[in-house]
Amino acid sequence: MGFVTPFGGTESSLWEGLYSKNSAVSPLAGKYDFLQDIATYGAACTSFTGSIDDYGELDKEIKRNIRKGAKIMCRETEMAVASAQKAIHDAGLHFENEPQKRVGLMLGCDYMLSPPEATYSAFRACMDENGCLHPEELGTKGLPMVTPLWLLVWLSNMPACHISIYNQFLGPNNSITTSEASANSTLKYAHETIARDWADIMITGATGTRLQSIRAWQVGISEILADKNLPPEEASRPFDKGHTGQVLGEGAGVLVLESLEHALERGANIHAEYLSACDTMAGGHSSDLSRNNLVPNYRLAFKNALIKALDEAGKTPDEIGFIHAHGLGVPEVDRAEAEAIREVFASRSTPIPVVAAKSAFGNLGAGGSAVELVAGILALQRGVLFPTRNFVEPDDGCDLNVVVDMDTPAGDCFINLSTNFQGQTSAAIIGKYRD
Repeated sequence: MGFVTPFGGTESSLWEGLYSKNSAVSPLAGKYDFLQDIATYGAACTSFTGSIDDYGELDKEIKRNIRKGAKIMCRETEMAVASAQKAIHDAGLHFENEPQKRVGLMLGCDYMLSPPEATYSAFRACMDENGCLHPEELGTKGLPMVTPLWLLVWLSNMPACHISIYNQFLGPNNSITTSEASANSTLKYAHETIARDWADIMITGATGTRLQSIRAWQVGISEILADKNLPPEEASRPFDKGHTGQVLGEGAGVLVLESLEHALERGANIHAEYLSACDTMAGGHSSDLSRNNLVPNYRLAFKNALIKALDEAGKTPDEIGFIHAHGLGVPEVDRAEAEAIREVFASRSTPIPVVAAKSAFGNLGAGGSAVELVAGILALQRGVLFPTRNFVEPDDGCDLNVVVDMDTPAGDCFINLSTNFQGQTSAAIIGKYRD
């Protein structure tokens, strides 16, 4: 496992941040001043600067290549590459700079957006002395002002592209752009790739940031953000009566998925076992064309994902130790998720424990589901669940067994549940590995 989170990039910093009930949400200032009209607080990965030291232990050639490639890596790509390199090191993989035909990638991300400053010079060149823009001149005067590699910085497949090039991974390579639902899906498709004997090892995970100028505005216009007048540490309130919306954040997480035979043969340190994963979508269309035409049915999507994941893993509700909920903090989504969990787990002998790491660091975009997978795996390894912050009284329809203490057993496996604004929803079941 490798990751970049608002709590830091080590297992101890992430676990201590979650288990101690700390909040990574803080006032946004300085370089984030441009976000003040959208959000006054958020969860930034302040310890990740993009310095080569943030990429973990690297051999000389990969270190040199990452430095050279930095000029065409946006922040999402940088966090993904750093997480991947740390995961590869954590997995004990050493390739001696040789091409690897049996190692591939399945990486998730948000669609990545170019900030205004990246193309400012092109538009400025097409403005007259009165400040009027002449679009017809963009081809002749504007285009020469755009750096030739501009597009390569913002393509959604660039995180997987850079990781594969730096490490000479020649196996199957694909990118999934379903935002917060991405990481569970990458596990699903990576598992299928290995099961088909197309690869022995797949690098999976996701990266994302919502603390970027255009992205933050896009989210602020189309989604529901928490009241910006709340104290930052109290703003993210999954399932609580005081939830008002989501909190913006950023992060990335990468997992190395490997066939058991291959892992045992090389003596790998196995963190956990993949049991199942699925993705789905439910919804319809509105006849009101003045509004967003797509209307997600979150409850049905969550329900379908939970049922399918349990079925594919061959697990009953009583065999699941806990659910790591999407826990967005948006009332409509929280209620739908809670209703689906109650319905699917109605037969369970005791209420299923539920945790929500977003209460501590908000919505990290596509990277959130990956970091939440890591947090769930850490809980399995340590045997206890981390508490959910800011949960005092459940909102109407959000009656769940939300964990707020520090001694609830984690059990032997958990479900990671994620969705996105469009209603694309995914689930993964991860279990303890027992040799």
